[in-house]
Amino acid sequence: KGQKMSKSKGNVVDPLTMTEKYGTDALRMSLVYGVAPASDIVVSEDKIRAQRNFVNKIWNATRFIFMKIDDLNPSPTLPLTGQGDKDSVEIINELKKIVKSTTDNLNKYKFGQASENLYQFFWHDFCDVYIESTKNKGPEVIPVLIEVLVTSLKLLHPFMPFVTETIYQETKKQFGQTEEMLITANWPK
Repeated sequence: KGQKMSKSKGNVVDPLTMTEKYGTDALRMSLVYGVAPASDIVVSEDKIRAQRNFVNKIWNATRFIFMKIDDLNPSPTLPLTGQGDKDSVEIINELKKIVKSTTDNLNKYKFGQASENLYQFFWHDFCDVYIESTKNKGPEVIPVLIEVLVTSLKLLHPFMPFVTETIYQETKKQFGQTEEMLITANWPK
């Protein structure tokens, strides 16, 4: 309702309750998503629920990629030459742009803009467009799927450390990633 949170008014969102209900990463992401510097933060259960749905989207994208490579066992090295179908080249170009914009926004302390751009990239560009386009394609798209997923996990890690680390540990087993943990992994360039 646009009111300042106050215990006496009884309009406080209890973070422990929200964490139990939707998860820590959903709460963390909802506190930075779309927030401009020096502006008021709107905290609502709907916003936290929306970020929980985003966490589910990340899990579902990962499960799809695992299913896609189930029988193929690709090489752990992922040379991306920029060749391939139009959709693969497009998503790699978008990935390069999101790495640059996220790095720039984090360096300028624009956490809200960084989180919003990552959300839009992962949900819409990667999942809605690219993953949908790969459903009827063969193994040639697997290196691109892996590259975009792992790079996205690294970019999302400052905002959603628990789910991204858990997924990364699973990808290490499946894809043979060499970096031990996301928190110590090299930042994408």
